[in-house]
Amino acid sequence: MALKRDEALQPLSRQHHQGLLVSLFLSNGLKKGVASKPMRDFILQFWQDDLLKHFEAEEQVLVPFAKPYAILEPLITRMLLEHQQIVLLINRINNEARAEQLETIKEFADKLEQHIRFEERELFEQMQISLSAEDMSVLNFAFSAQTEKDFCVRYPDKFWE
Repeated sequence: MALKRDEALQPLSRQHHQGLLVSLFLSNGLKKGVASKPMRDFILQFWQDDLLKHFEAEEQVLVPFAKPYAILEPLITRMLLEHQQIVLLINRINNEARAEQLETIKEFADKLEQHIRFEERELFEQMQISLSAEDMSVLNFAFSAQTEKDFCVRYPDKFWE
């Protein structure tokens, strides 16, 4: 049974919601046969506006808090590895010829969704169980400046509709 998300992690969970929408909208675009360029542009803008900052927040704030907890080590290692895999996919999408991009876009959408589900269902759950109340309080303060940007709402080309 999933725990109610601790207030300290809620800003990241709200950002995860945007990531799930990105994945869904890319999947819809692929099903509709949308050309790769609008989806490529969408991914690159999402990376620049949201995902890069999100990864930095997780890596610079969550990782130091998790270090003292051995039970979190494999989960943090997986998170960092998946971040690298997602960045590699973004770089491939940015550099590939258009004919190859659709396959990589699908791979990106699937990987992004899988990664978010892992963080929400496994990493964040275990952090809530393992971290002290004091650590959660400090995390809450650290993430309180994280704002929701509603990337998908603001993005002008609704290719998925």
